[in-house]
Amino acid sequence: MRKYAALASSLAALAAAPALAGGYVAPVADVEPVVAVTPAPIVGTWAGGYLGANVNYGKAEFDPSEGAPEPDGANFALRGGYDWQRGNGVFGLGAEYNLAKYEDEVTIAGEPPVTADVQLKNVGTVFLRAGYAFSDQLMAYGLLGYTHAKLEAPGLSENVDGGTVGLGAEYRFNPNWSGYAEYAYTDLGSVGDEELSSDLDLNQVKLGVNFRF
Repeated sequence: MRKYAALASSLAALAAAPALAGGYVAPVADVEPVVAVTPAPIVGTWAGGYLGANVNYGKAEFDPSEGAPEPDGANFALRGGYDWQRGNGVFGLGAEYNLAKYEDEVTIAGEPPVTADVQLKNVGTVFLRAGYAFSDQLMAYGLLGYTHAKLEAPGLSENVDGGTVGLGAEYRFNPNWSGYAEYAYTDLGSVGDEELSSDLDLNQVKLGVNFRF
């Protein structure tokens, strides 16, 4: 019996020996898994108001065009409006006003010849637009509007107006800021008197930004 007790004591000592020989064994801590943080997507719709501005190039052309001036140049415009959204459809109204003018020089025959400016200025447009939202960030649209402007030339100062049509696309960088590119064509009707009149058109290409709220 004593032999069995001694053997049991020896086995217990051998089992405890590795722990004593290795010293203190630190407990193993549970490590939390690392989770990658995905940037929050842009959430919202195109519905709401906006204020913005654009730089544009415009060119006015007379018909008949032979020998006629072609007022053109870079311009800066302010814009504002409001959009509604239903599904992927976006509908809105807005207004735009150009702060500069399109101009060209004409030479009036005489002794000596005289050079004078032809200017198309105070170009303002009100418009309706309808678009398709491919996502919360990208929209394509068409617009239909009315434009009023003033044409000034030697011996002429006339208000001109007419219908405007256009196509554009708008991209949202974040919930508040968007950029757009747009083309617009305007038929400004006839200018001059009954004996000598010309049709006047205006083409504009625009790049702009909007602040949405």
